Amino acid sequence: MDKRFFTQGEILFAEGDTGGVAYVIKKGCVSLTKRTSNGMSKQVAAIEPGSIVGEMSLIESLPHSVTATATEDGEALILTRDEYKARLEKSDKVLAMILRSLTYRLRSTY
Repeated sequence: MDKRFFTQGEILFAEGDTGGVAYVIKKGCVSLTKRTSNGMSKQVAAIEPGSIVGEMSLIESLPHSVTATATEDGEALILTRDEYKARLEKSDKVLAMILRSLTYRLRSTY
């Protein structure tokens, strides 16, 4: 996987952007925010090293449901859709069904 370096305040992806990659956070922190009905942004998660962001769009091939903004300088590994599909093809097909089901349910909660 390739690396991406980011700086505090940098947007890794925005709500509504086309997906295609996920980021495994190695260093730094990322805030996930969602637009509310009144146009404000609400933080829905604070992501720390060892976590992944953007995975729902990778799994479902849908636009990002949140905006990911670096809250400090950091580094991430990039998991592309092709890399994800190659890894998934080597695994149990039921696992793919479970992942799609979980992301659909999670996306529908906010």
